Amino acid sequence: MDILKKGEYTGDIISSFEIDGSIITNTHYSIKKNNPEWHYHENLHICFVFQGGKADTLKESRYTEKKGSIFFYHAEEKHRWVSTEIVSKSANIEISSAFLKMYDLPEYDVKLAIQNNIDAKTIILKIQQELLINSKASRPHVKSLLLELVSKSKSLNNKDLPQWIKLLIELLNDRWDEQLSLNEMSEIVGVHPVTISKFFRKYFSYTLGEYQRKLKIDKSIELIKNTQMSLSEIAFCCGFTDQSHFIRNFKIMTGFLPSHFRKF
Repeated sequence: MDILKKGEYTGDIISSFEIDGSIITNTHYSIKKNNPEWHYHENLHICFVFQGGKADTLKESRYTEKKGSIFFYHAEEKHRWVSTEIVSKSANIEISSAFLKMYDLPEYDVKLAIQNNIDAKTIILKIQQELLINSKASRPHVKSLLLELVSKSKSLNNKDLPQWIKLLIELLNDRWDEQLSLNEMSEIVGVHPVTISKFFRKYFSYTLGEYQRKLKIDKSIELIKNTQMSLSEIAFCCGFTDQSHFIRNFKIMTGFLPSHFRKF
């Protein structure tokens, strides 16, 4: 079994950036150079596959993640990657033990932060945008983004969340492409519309409108990289009023113009 040291990956590293002992890379994989052997990384490893997709075998159980997925591996957690596309691309973030200790971040808390963070993909793309610039001036911004990614508020991690909040989370994620009214949400989750309005920011850290836009951008990332749909079609599919509205929001949230991200 291969043991991958800091900064080593089974694909080709296109660009990299180091911050406080942690490594951030843009990595390309191909079927021709595929290495399906079991391996593990000596550090905690976060992989955002934004183009192509992977088949991932983890803990002896084989499964395929949807395109645009974020994979999380604890330090020394055995896994292997099998390329399913001619070329796939990912953003890798390798967090050193020194970084975790410096900022008092237990590995499991980092995993929860990634899983429950509506901004996880857009933050990683902002980091990738800084990787393109790759200047000393980028370092403080990258560090800030990295800390935001791994230490997001745990407001949606609480097991004691009210049942209606849990239902609302499921509703918003399952029906992200629908224009649900506050009254419709109220009827489905079983609380008064005023209750949703009053407590939404407390539990979600955003207004309802902001959260819904973030869900739409999150879904558009997959469509841009893994379909032939035009930007106007994607804007319509994701419920934006027009293409310019979609482009403006995508740029704000990811740092990329959609057309540039498609080529990235």
